[in-house]
Amino acid sequence: MNADLRAMPLAAAMFLAPTAQAQAQDVLVEAIADAYRSNPTLDAQRAELRSLDETILQAGAPYRPTIGLNMELQYRSADQRNLFDDFVTNRSRTMAATLSAQQILLNGGRTAAQVSIAEARVLAARERLRLVENAILLEVVDSYVAVRRDSDLVAIQSRSLDSYDRQVAQAIARERGGDLTRTDIAQARAQAEIIRAQLAQSQANLQVSRARFATVVGRMPGTLAEPPVLNGVPLSLDAAFAIAQRESPAIGEALLSARAGDARISAERAERAPVVALSGGYGYRTAGSFQTRDLGAQASGGVTLTMPLIAGGVIGSRIRAAQADRERLGFEVESTRRQALAQTQDAWNQSLAAASAAAAGRIATQSAQEALTGVQRGFAEGFRSNFEVLDSEQRLLNAQLVLTNATYSAYAAQARLLATLGRLQAALLAQGLPTYDPTVPARAARNTLIGPIDPVLAAIDRAQMPRSAFTPQPPLPVATTPVLRPATTPPPQGSLGDKLPLLPNPVIAELNDTAVTG
Repeated sequence: MNADLRAMPLAAAMFLAPTAQAQAQDVLVEAIADAYRSNPTLDAQRAELRSLDETILQAGAPYRPTIGLNMELQYRSADQRNLFDDFVTNRSRTMAATLSAQQILLNGGRTAAQVSIAEARVLAARERLRLVENAILLEVVDSYVAVRRDSDLVAIQSRSLDSYDRQVAQAIARERGGDLTRTDIAQARAQAEIIRAQLAQSQANLQVSRARFATVVGRMPGTLAEPPVLNGVPLSLDAAFAIAQRESPAIGEALLSARAGDARISAERAERAPVVALSGGYGYRTAGSFQTRDLGAQASGGVTLTMPLIAGGVIGSRIRAAQADRERLGFEVESTRRQALAQTQDAWNQSLAAASAAAAGRIATQSAQEALTGVQRGFAEGFRSNFEVLDSEQRLLNAQLVLTNATYSAYAAQARLLATLGRLQAALLAQGLPTYDPTVPARAARNTLIGPIDPVLAAIDRAQMPRSAFTPQPPLPVATTPVLRPATTPPPQGSLGDKLPLLPNPVIAELNDTAVTG
């Protein structure tokens, strides 16, 4: 079954209706390349990642000195009463220029924790970029095969409509000769109009699929060639599960977000540690004039230690909040893992089901075609009825529709499986395609500014970073013998509702400690 699953998209009956071959056909890899290069959603995610790259530099800023220049030009005039009860005007003039610098020596692990948070968030954003890329390329593949499917459905139903129109014309002619009745004409005409309505809907669906293709790729589709076998489909469901847990971008993002949560706990605990900073300044200042010859040199320097003693409970509260948030992130990891495994199994099962349906559709199409040929021959010889011809036509149409839809579903399910696993990426699908490397802008941002003693201070601060371990809240106890409460009211009865009680907004009760703590 799995061999059929992997080979089926290359079968000659990939899409049943023949398509006019143009000199130049659109191929799937070109659509993937165009979307990968210019899709705005993907470009927006790349820009967001580049923005997050800068947060690592910002978080590590305390490792580097801050230097500032302060220049002052001040004039003051004040009238004061002297001993003789007269007003005297006092004037002062000041001119100064000072160069100051500050360097944090010990930060209690604050900076190391903030850098760890930024790094984890950047790595999580890279996984999110992979997730978006897989989603975009899944839409490319799905819309590509959807356009082919809808084009073939239009062609199938157009041929079927032509056949039914001929049946109507033949029935009218034979009714005049007395071979058929008006009932036979009505049967053929009714079936033709049903197909005409279905054709109109299929034509509308084709335009929807073409618009989907244009939205994600950035251009309208031309004549689409048959898509190739997708690379990277696992050989078994167990292998797919293993790949999902190892390579799924959704799981990777959740894990890295949890790592950022660990670092946040360390950052909040580090707020209790002292900060030791070295500061100094050098400049010139005048005592009472604007003359440069009156400028006198002045210098200052010192070491300061700052440490919170009583913070009103804010630090402890923030630590507990960070711990609770880390628990939430841990639960989201498990939730994401379960969802990824369920999506993997669903895509796998849909692939197998569609492959089986396509195989049955091929047999049904061949059998229905043979049956229609025999019935038409019997009708011409007079021992088959018009109703049997119409029924055989409908059976052939149904078989063709089953084959076309199942072939599309099988290929789309394989693409969805690869996207769930994180393998529907341009670098894995195509060769010779320029790909986006998220580490390049990250390195450029990191190399923009490096302080003279960054490595030393980073190592010291990392050694001081508090641990992130904590005792999580205990889970709810396991229910022993749970029993549903007995119903105290009957099921809903009465007439259907047809009006909403649109009343003014309800009044919110005043909040207080009792309302929160119970």
